[in-house]
Amino acid sequence: MWRSRLTLLLCLPLALAAGCDEPKCKGTKCGGDSPDSGVVVEPEAAEADWAVTGPYANCHFKQGTTGTQCGELSSFDLSACQRTTLGSIGKEGVFTTHGRMELSDGGVRYFKQSHSLREDGGTETFNGWSTDSDNMYLTKYLSDDTWFVSRHTEGRFADGGVANVTVGYAGCSAQDSEHFTGCYAVCLNGQAYEKGTFKAARITPARGESEANGLTLVSETPILNQDGSDYFFGLPVDVYVTKNRAYVVSIEGTYQGVGGLTVIDVSDPANPRVTKRISSERGYWNGVWAKGDALYVASGNYGVVTFDITNPDDPVLTPVQVQENADAHTVFVEGNHLYAMGDPTRIYDISNPRAPRLIGRYEPPGAASYPGAYVHDAFVYQGRMYSYYWSYGMQISDVSRVDEQEPTHLGAYRYGVDSKGNPTLNSAHSHAGAVGTFGDRLIAFEGGEDWGSHLRVLDVTDPAHVKLITRYRLREEVSIHNMILDEARKRLYIAYYHEGVRVLDVANPAQPRELSYFNTFRSEDPMRGLGFYEGAIGIRVPKVPDVSAANAGLIYVVDTSRGLLILRETK
Repeated sequence: MWRSRLTLLLCLPLALAAGCDEPKCKGTKCGGDSPDSGVVVEPEAAEADWAVTGPYANCHFKQGTTGTQCGELSSFDLSACQRTTLGSIGKEGVFTTHGRMELSDGGVRYFKQSHSLREDGGTETFNGWSTDSDNMYLTKYLSDDTWFVSRHTEGRFADGGVANVTVGYAGCSAQDSEHFTGCYAVCLNGQAYEKGTFKAARITPARGESEANGLTLVSETPILNQDGSDYFFGLPVDVYVTKNRAYVVSIEGTYQGVGGLTVIDVSDPANPRVTKRISSERGYWNGVWAKGDALYVASGNYGVVTFDITNPDDPVLTPVQVQENADAHTVFVEGNHLYAMGDPTRIYDISNPRAPRLIGRYEPPGAASYPGAYVHDAFVYQGRMYSYYWSYGMQISDVSRVDEQEPTHLGAYRYGVDSKGNPTLNSAHSHAGAVGTFGDRLIAFEGGEDWGSHLRVLDVTDPAHVKLITRYRLREEVSIHNMILDEARKRLYIAYYHEGVRVLDVANPAQPRELSYFNTFRSEDPMRGLGFYEGAIGIRVPKVPDVSAANAGLIYVVDTSRGLLILRETK
């Protein structure tokens, strides 16, 4: 086993929380080797996912406001706002927000959130809570000149003390019927401990689109609990299709249950049939892949969990497990190797698929000391591993001799950084991608996961000199997520959260052309608005050896509320 390197945990700031400690090094040392040559850093202004513009609205929280009015409408100074424009904003629907938190030291921090408001008495969500909770309720004032919502919750501290929290959002002005800005505050026991401004967007089909174009819905299977109720079996996030079965993993959610693995017989795509559910037992199962009779699940608590799927409807744990007390956020199989990304990347020999053997652990030079560096996903192609390292960008490594030696760093591509290479306030978060051959060039498709994140098309023929070719971008208020490249047909399939599924013709990578789409997101679906990352999250287009007569030409999509959708291309 080649030499192990240590990794750095990412501490993501929680929306509307008092803050999060800076990332700390694990193990016995901090830092690491300096990055090798071949790091391409694009200028901040050209590559930022969103622009830093200062406060989002011309309003503010009234300093000194205390007691029961803290966080209520009267605690905001809206005198300089164009409040008459607020009447155009809908009183119901799903809203995504980008907040600008004002810190006590004069700095700022940004966050994403989502809300779901309804006028029919149905379940509403606000700032991570649902009105299904006994100890949460909303106050709403929505009129021709007012858009105000506040969330009230009551809890207790570990020492028995009471925690009464009010989170108030006050609109200031609307830019159009779907976009507006305002101020917010978070109050604990009548005292403000967080405040700032926000911009918000109501999520409706954009650009005058219909539900679909060039894609038709074959079937839809919700991921529900075993008792047959309409309660979720976790939040569905990823799918792998093999042996005419769709294996869907779902993560634990406050309002969606524990989650785990759902096995769906899709031999008749129009009539899928759930055959088994396996609880993750709070293990946070986030990714899934298969090879032969083995199914690999990425677990946040235990690393890789391996199942024997000789009987595809009845996965059972294999005698040989490579579980460890370390995060595996995603998994990827290429040839006889399994790559588990998380804390850090672990590489396994799977010559015997049901008996993975750890070869070693790897992280790129400099990642251990770079703020927020954390590998979320990877793609291996022609002996190179393209690792998507959040704030550290896309890292390229040689893994052609991974059985004998540690991967070798070849180059990198980073964006959203300052002149010194440090991540900026609006830095993008490199999350996932795919790579293919286009004539005499290697082309990488890279996507982030944040407010404004979108697709970047990169020439990676020379990994030491990566070149940005172009970008494909939709609304800034939604994020891209995962993608699959059909290299032979030169089609890129994207799970684009609120924007649903997007199919691009990338035969000319400099000019991606949208061929078709399916808007999976519907604001009226259950538990919308609990978080920013909602909608089409997982996608799979079966390839050899997993393609079959039953699934050829089909797209398997996981939506965070609707479950597994099977789509057929008509273009």
